[in-house]
Amino acid sequence: MPKRFALTAWLLVVWLALWGSVTVANVVGGLAVAAAVQLLPDPHPVRAPFRLRPLAALRFLAYFLYKLVEASLVVAREVVTKDDRINTGVVAVTLEGASDSLVTIVACAYGLMPGASAIEVRRDPPTVYVHVLHLRSVAEVRRDIRRLEVLAVRAFGPPEAVADVEREELEMVREAP
Repeated sequence: MPKRFALTAWLLVVWLALWGSVTVANVVGGLAVAAAVQLLPDPHPVRAPFRLRPLAALRFLAYFLYKLVEASLVVAREVVTKDDRINTGVVAVTLEGASDSLVTIVACAYGLMPGASAIEVRRDPPTVYVHVLHLRSVAEVRRDIRRLEVLAVRAFGPPEAVADVEREELEMVREAP
């Protein structure tokens, strides 16, 4: 019950902020909208539980920040030099073990990097289409996004998804010469 009250209060605050004034009509309308939002069925229910593993989340954040700095330096170099090294492209990357929430995290994280933008996300199969400013190799873009996906699964995914990721990595190690 406290969660519903908190959600109702939050929705009412947002509603009033959007209208820009506190009137009886706005409060009643906001309460009606908040009730309707909470009573309607969720069209996209979360398929997998969301977990937070702090150390894995720090690894995800560290990798994201590293890639953010790297991308910023590449774009800055492009801006200050006379050479035109721009080679744009759109790459489709299928995410293998990610839930809707994890696909969102990966797409947003990659799209926040300078020179990259998530332009479309498809649900079945989970696929992210990204526009890249400096496309050197499609395989490299897919590797970067796959690395983000693995780190996101380890940081926020359900235990089954983490086990799948670890199993895949173990198989890759066994197949390596």
